[in-house]
Amino acid sequence: MVKISKVMIVCVLLSLSSQLWAHGGVVSRGNECRLLVGPYVINFSGYQPQNNRSEQFCDDLPNIGESIIVLDFVDRKLRNMTVNFRVIKADAAPLGTAEDGKVNEAELAQTPFFEIPAKHYPNGLMTIEQNFTEKGHFIGYLIVEDENEKFISRFPFSVGYPKNNFLDIFSNNPIAIIAVIAGIAIMILVVGRKRDQSNEKKKTNVG
Repeated sequence: MVKISKVMIVCVLLSLSSQLWAHGGVVSRGNECRLLVGPYVINFSGYQPQNNRSEQFCDDLPNIGESIIVLDFVDRKLRNMTVNFRVIKADAAPLGTAEDGKVNEAELAQTPFFEIPAKHYPNGLMTIEQNFTEKGHFIGYLIVEDENEKFISRFPFSVGYPKNNFLDIFSNNPIAIIAVIAGIAIMILVVGRKRDQSNEKKKTNVG
């Protein structure tokens, strides 16, 4: 029974951890969202002032309308590199797997839904404003480069699909996920031990 419990715990860990990495290069770490591009880290913040005012989003934007994405370059070297931001329309929502982060050259060759051409940001802050008039699924690309290096980050996201199920609510809160996993693990182990003890008693009585 204990072996079965361990297998179940691993399955729960895998299913929930996939939610943490469900958006390609964008990763949730506590109260911060980070966009990983090559070896560099960028703080990622999404806002919809008309609908949610001060609420911050890590990946998907729950409503259509005016949206703001702020990129704060944690690594100072990025200030000396050009940064190109592109958004491409997608046919489906993010897969929730490692595939979300894989760069697709065919996508990069498409005409973007909108784009901010490559330029330098010496102050380390990039602000993107866009009015999404219809809900849909999109793929964001961030391309950073200089004379010697070039890195590309791919991050799918959706607009206009409010989060309303259990996994969506907890997907950007690692502490909550850890608590849930711990609770499930303890419950499974306790139930397993009780059953094992019960079976041992039955065997003793029969003997």
